[in-house]
Amino acid sequence: MSRRLIVMKFGGTSVGNAACFRQCAEIVSKAAQQDRVMVVVSAMAGVTDLIFKTIEAARHADTAVTEMHLQEFRQVHRELISNLFDPGRHPAALEFVEQISEQLQRACHALSALRSDISAQTTDSLVGLGERISSWVLAHYLQQSGVAGEYVRAEDILITNNNFGNAAPDMEATRAACQATLLPLLQRDAIPVIAGYSGCTADGRTATLGRGGSDYSATILGAASGADEVWIWTDVDGVLSADPRICPDATVLPEITFAEAIELAYYGAKVIHPKAAFPAMNAGFSVWIKNSFRPDAPGTRITRSTSSPINSPVKSVTCVKSATLITLVTRRDVHPVELWGRLFLRMGQEQTEVLFATQSSPEHALGLVLRKEDSPAVLKMIQNIFRLELAQGVLAPVEVDNDVAVVAVLGESMKGKCGVLGRLFAAVAHQRVSVIAVAQGASELSICFAVPAASAADVVSAVHGEFCHRREEAVPGCMGPTLAAMSGAQ
Repeated sequence: MSRRLIVMKFGGTSVGNAACFRQCAEIVSKAAQQDRVMVVVSAMAGVTDLIFKTIEAARHADTAVTEMHLQEFRQVHRELISNLFDPGRHPAALEFVEQISEQLQRACHALSALRSDISAQTTDSLVGLGERISSWVLAHYLQQSGVAGEYVRAEDILITNNNFGNAAPDMEATRAACQATLLPLLQRDAIPVIAGYSGCTADGRTATLGRGGSDYSATILGAASGADEVWIWTDVDGVLSADPRICPDATVLPEITFAEAIELAYYGAKVIHPKAAFPAMNAGFSVWIKNSFRPDAPGTRITRSTSSPINSPVKSVTCVKSATLITLVTRRDVHPVELWGRLFLRMGQEQTEVLFATQSSPEHALGLVLRKEDSPAVLKMIQNIFRLELAQGVLAPVEVDNDVAVVAVLGESMKGKCGVLGRLFAAVAHQRVSVIAVAQGASELSICFAVPAASAADVVSAVHGEFCHRREEAVPGCMGPTLAAMSGAQ
């Protein structure tokens, strides 16, 4: 019977210090006794953010701050080497850390001297350096532990397009590279250890897959290598029914679908990178979310379709705590479809994420709900696109509410179920909270709605309690004034 091929991805908290690296090595070593294993590694927790801060300080020629961050980068990794490796292995490990540190330092000094903006291509060549160190360290620590770890450069096997900062994989080229490089290692029972987050263009330039892209790396490489499963190791027991800081009775979901995982990630839950689902879905393997600090906990399985018994139509309640509602209203004698089309075309070109949009039945009012950090750029976009319409009164002054949160209720079993909306808005009404705006997709996979930010935690707790404890009573919900106006209610 052939052994399975498992891709294990370790996140930043799972490789946060020397003790964490030891735990990861133990997990890998144990799994390798019965399965073939390849490993994808994130940077140590906080390191990628530190690199971005270092680049930003250098770009502004802030020498003192740049040097402080560079020293911190060196020190974090030197301490790791000191606490993890036997003395005989220190020199080689410290030399590798110094090579990477010098690469970052040279680039930052050049930026400071030029005092110019940094290209996305140059940024990509630097921001994955933390992953490069952590993967090298884990591979060599496995060797120290008597396990056949083998460091493999991500740039040699994960081939991408030229969209620096948010690259997409070239699966055909990546599959060929994996066949040539990884499979020979696996055939001799070596354990390839690869940096997450980065790949390489066809002409040899480093490109990153976007923040949080190590999950994506794992499923890309899993699909390209014919993996049976991908295990994503993090610091939680699996996918939860709610944020346990808000709902202490939140439970681990044993199984969810990829569609549910994508929705949960989009609305702020700590699941997987949304893009990571697609290689797994296309290749037909499952993804597990597991806790590296409690490796024996069962975790959550993400798969195409769930076989778990359904006790409630809602699986999870999540929240984007800091959001903005932008409302656009046209004159009644204006047909607004062309106006909204121009706006959505531009937002698509700028890759702007909208949490959800609502439109009144006569189409004259459009509500856009988006993350608060994205709102300044969208407001500027609106002012530029509709400068003439705003000046002529075709559009009313733009209304902005920066004090909203978005609550999302998710579950594939909501489809076709009567009474879900009634129970949902009854739970909200019991908290004496008015819903500002609401949307449900045609797939009936999720219902998302905006509420005052100050009430978000109470709403999440109430809705989670309603569906987790499966109370059956249903009473009518209430509709806030903004939602009523936008829906044309009288």
